[in-house]
Amino acid sequence: MPRAALITCEFDFEASHQLRRPDWSEAENERVFGSCARLHGHSYRLRVTLRGPVDAETGMVLNFRDVRRVVRERVLDALDHRHLDERIGGLATAENLCYWIAEQLLPEFGPALWRIELWETRNACASLTESELQELRAALGHPHAP
Repeated sequence: MPRAALITCEFDFEASHQLRRPDWSEAENERVFGSCARLHGHSYRLRVTLRGPVDAETGMVLNFRDVRRVVRERVLDALDHRHLDERIGGLATAENLCYWIAEQLLPEFGPALWRIELWETRNACASLTESELQELRAALGHPHAP
């Protein structure tokens, strides 16, 4: 019987953002986004989970070293110590960041990308699960879409 497993790598990065809609008044931005309408930063924690068969020769789904390299090159180099509003376009919410991160990682990891979890603070995070990632693959016309 083939064996499969989930693997997760965790990453930290620092970045600033400002939740503000230019088409809204100052009062409306403050009402909806509160203090996040002002320029501020976070110490983000990113968790990337992959799922796949355990290779009989290596005993691994993927080498953690390779996962870390891909995430560093495709995500962290673009976001760490940056102003996220200038990087991802639109509102740089944790939810939108998850989708941006997924779009960067899908070309490399395809259907193995199982979950993305982004912690904006110690007690608040957004995540995409396998079902949201499947929908995104299909929407992007990814070759591994169901």
